[in-house]
Amino acid sequence: MKNKNLARFLKIAFKKNKYISIIAFVIMIVTSIIELFMPQITKIILDDAIKFGNIKLLVNLILLYITTNLLLNTLSIVLQYIYSKMKNRVSIIFKIKLIRHLAKLSGNYYTNIKTGNILNILENDMYIVESLGADLLFSLIVDFFTATIAFFFLMKMQYDLLIIIVIIQALILLTQSKFTKLISLKNEKLRDDSGDISNISQEYISNIMNVVISKSNLKFFKQYLNKERKMLKNSIGLDMAFSTSMATGSILSSFITVAIYGYGGYKIINGSMTFGELIAFQQYTGIFISPCMNIIRSNIKIEQAKTSINRIFTVLDEPIIIDNNNNGIRCSDSFKGNISFNNVTFSYEDKGNTIDNINMKFENGKITALVGSSGCGKSTIAKLLFRLWDVNSGDIIVDSVSLKDYNLKNIRENISIITQDVLLFDDTIINNLILNNKGINDDYLAKVCKSVGIYELVNSLPNGFNTIIGEKGVKLSGGQKQRISIGRALLCDSKIIIFDEATSALDNISQRDILENINEFLEYKTVIVIAHRLSTIKDADKIYVLEKGKVIEEGCHEQLILNEGIYCSLLDEQSLEVAFA
Repeated sequence: MKNKNLARFLKIAFKKNKYISIIAFVIMIVTSIIELFMPQITKIILDDAIKFGNIKLLVNLILLYITTNLLLNTLSIVLQYIYSKMKNRVSIIFKIKLIRHLAKLSGNYYTNIKTGNILNILENDMYIVESLGADLLFSLIVDFFTATIAFFFLMKMQYDLLIIIVIIQALILLTQSKFTKLISLKNEKLRDDSGDISNISQEYISNIMNVVISKSNLKFFKQYLNKERKMLKNSIGLDMAFSTSMATGSILSSFITVAIYGYGGYKIINGSMTFGELIAFQQYTGIFISPCMNIIRSNIKIEQAKTSINRIFTVLDEPIIIDNNNNGIRCSDSFKGNISFNNVTFSYEDKGNTIDNINMKFENGKITALVGSSGCGKSTIAKLLFRLWDVNSGDIIVDSVSLKDYNLKNIRENISIITQDVLLFDDTIINNLILNNKGINDDYLAKVCKSVGIYELVNSLPNGFNTIIGEKGVKLSGGQKQRISIGRALLCDSKIIIFDEATSALDNISQRDILENINEFLEYKTVIVIAHRLSTIKDADKIYVLEKGKVIEEGCHEQLILNEGIYCSLLDEQSLEVAFA
């Protein structure tokens, strides 16, 4: 699987850098040829120009050496620029792929996701694989080509000395391959530890205020410390494996130097080798060994990256359960948003039915409320309508069309859900209100803000609508956050609006005022109100009372009072709560 994912990664990396990769490959070949030519210049300088006192030849060869060296380094700079461009492009491509794919996954994935692990993949794992792409593949090809040509020159010059070099090099390759496997295993453990720590850190930092209030610091600290100790142990083990690998390679490489100058020096004394040939042989040996070591290091890098690549594709291969249906029906100008739940049954994974064979209707121009005790399935209905999950059986019909037959992105654009868990960005008030909708009229914006009761607040601030509200809107109160959330939904102008405990952070008076003020924006829309506080839905056109996933009562407020059923019991319970509050 790891090798398969590596091939997939390289294929995407090369496809996105096709032309620039070809240029890089040509430059690498030219650079390799120049490097192979350099020892020959050195040999001629020593054996022909200096030995025979040919000054003119010496000057010409030195000029040629300098010019060649300048060209070599210039091409090296160009190559590094191309590599940098390729690496960053590949990194951005895969980050975008990950983020886009995450947005297409189902609610089931979102409920089980560990945020820290995803962040670790986006940052740490992506950093490791940045250098892995077409450039690495080309480097391996060029290194093999360079080593082969250098081997040919060495064999032609002094084959007996080459045999000694090859034996020592074989020992280096054997020991390094053993270390590569060890490093790969230790690196995989370290990546998992890093993901766990990122998850704990993200959970702690994103909830720091609640952690302090709930006095949970010690719990997080102990958990974090245990993970850090485990990671420290594995990190030291990995570093030691690296160090031992490099030290072993360095020791064996020193034997090559000893062999060249020892045995080579002996051959010079015997007259079977010139001093120029010795220096050229030493340079070709470097050209031969360096690519071999590069191939070994590349193998280590590939083994390290395989773990990270596998983690990346674990997310990318997560199946898209809720199909986007690109060829699906799109909402036209005549879209009303009339909704019908027909014998709908749904359960989360293998648990019992959260929604059990319900039939409900939500009509355009009317306000329909859902009430019931916690866990009765109210919020699940909103999630099914937004298609975070699909129903197990039955069907949801919107304007006489099955919800599954709509283009997912398009139907979601026509549904706004306002929850008690308000999502606000560390940005200005205006950007939190309009999001990316730049076509909103200033007068209409002001009108909406007045209706939800934030216009005066905004104008009282020094920077007005351009005031930064901090991460998660930390500079605002709970009520102010919910007002912005309601205002944002109204500005979206969706045909279907769902209020899921949307006024829970407001007092009764503020709640009543807002609901009265926004009525004009709810005309000709399908409005669904999921309420715990029953005072918010007395004027609803229809109320569904849910219990254990079933509809047990339905009607308007007056009808349900006359029935003296569950609705009356819920109303009495809330009246007692208010009385004793």
